[in-house]
Amino acid sequence: MQVQIGTTTKSGSTPVILDTAIAINGHIQISGVSGMGKTHRIRALVEQFVKSAHTLKQPLRIHVFDPHGDMDLPWSSEVKFSEATEFGYNPLEINPDPDYGGVRRAIQKFIAGVQKHKALGTKQEAVMRYLLEDLYESRGFRADDPRSWLPDDPREIRLKLNGKESRLYLDVEFSQIERFKSLIRDSKTGRTFGGFDSDFKCWWIEKNDYEGELLMWEPRILFKTAPSIDDAVRFAERKLKAHFCGTNSAAMALLQDVNLAASAYHRKVNQYAKRGAILEAEEAAKLENDLSKAKDKSLAAYESYLEAIRYGRELDDLIRYNSTEVLTSVYERLQNLRAIGIFRAVTPPFDPAKPVWRYAIKPLDIPVQRMFVDLVCSRIFERAMQRGVQKDLIEIIICDEGARYATDEPGNILNIIANEARKFGLGLWVASQSPSHFTDDFIKATGTMIILGLSSADANLAARKLGIDADMLSKISPQKTALVQIKNKGTLQTDFQMLNLHT
Repeated sequence: MQVQIGTTTKSGSTPVILDTAIAINGHIQISGVSGMGKTHRIRALVEQFVKSAHTLKQPLRIHVFDPHGDMDLPWSSEVKFSEATEFGYNPLEINPDPDYGGVRRAIQKFIAGVQKHKALGTKQEAVMRYLLEDLYESRGFRADDPRSWLPDDPREIRLKLNGKESRLYLDVEFSQIERFKSLIRDSKTGRTFGGFDSDFKCWWIEKNDYEGELLMWEPRILFKTAPSIDDAVRFAERKLKAHFCGTNSAAMALLQDVNLAASAYHRKVNQYAKRGAILEAEEAAKLENDLSKAKDKSLAAYESYLEAIRYGRELDDLIRYNSTEVLTSVYERLQNLRAIGIFRAVTPPFDPAKPVWRYAIKPLDIPVQRMFVDLVCSRIFERAMQRGVQKDLIEIIICDEGARYATDEPGNILNIIANEARKFGLGLWVASQSPSHFTDDFIKATGTMIILGLSSADANLAARKLGIDADMLSKISPQKTALVQIKNKGTLQTDFQMLNLHT
């Protein structure tokens, strides 16, 4: 693709063209303090790129991360992200590609993302890895079998769940049905927040009501889909309870029955004692009999559990999750990630027919913005690697306030994209207050630099970083001229030149 950046300020006003086929890459840095026209320049470049995309063999896709809410670009589909929206990105999603995907890779990427923002201890990392391995396997995704990495068709799932998206289906044993019914009925209002689905032949509740005693029943997996953060939290909570009690969920439910029977007995005794009366022998015998039956059932469940250790995975769990304290800390970390609000299983409703996708992230706190940009850009880069080497630029990432995201931390995704994405047809455009905000390596990796005007405090530092005369920066006429450097293949040294900006 060819786009005009501007014209030379020398006589003749020769057009200066950025040709993505011969430039060292499609990366662009746009620097300038507020009021210098960074947003306007991005808008003009996007418009030119979209118009010239007819030369490509496949549609151009431009991803715009907008932290201020002012990037009103042409041909765009906008989605706003906040803690209140129902959609986001599932960090536990599995790539089914045998070479680039799989369970272990999904787990490693998730843990690496967590580590970037708050380090995990060695034991915490191991327990989180065990939890996720068990969670994936419980949903049919086996680490050693690439054939199991493909989920069910989402279109078929949407069709079958139409109108039932808010439901959570649970594994309720026949003997516990009456108890389940009592828990999903509000004794004061008579309202029920669950029931039996005859299509799936399964009991369900509203997802938001899955708490308290209802946690004794595990969710039933109706479709083969990647787990979400919500699933990971619930799975960790069940593991924690089982570890604490030394048993499984069925035995825990019966243990709860023992507690309820004991509470009923002592409550009745206290009621009579307050009136100065004595509990009648027949009623006392009945309460004691209920308590005894509950204990017998609970003991039988525990014995069954202990017997199963010889054949099941309970001993493996005991070894894997040998510290309640570490398991608790991992559970709390997963809860904190869920509370952020951007890790959701519902895909953002971008319009695939629009070439520009605008991610409106202004409502998110800056640390959450960083996590969001890191997650989405990592997925974009992974897909770019999968599609292989490209002859030209076919996908672009645009980050306003790029200094927030292009840090010098090891594994920073924008640094990786800047250095490795060119051959895969992926370009990175970063807008910032000054090029001095970025590392030397990041600047060297950028094919095109556009300087619209810097503050006097930044000018000298930026000049030294870029190897140019500070006087050149002082000669920029705001919104009219800019210093531009375009590095083409086969050129060792390319100087900055003053251009009249192309509108």
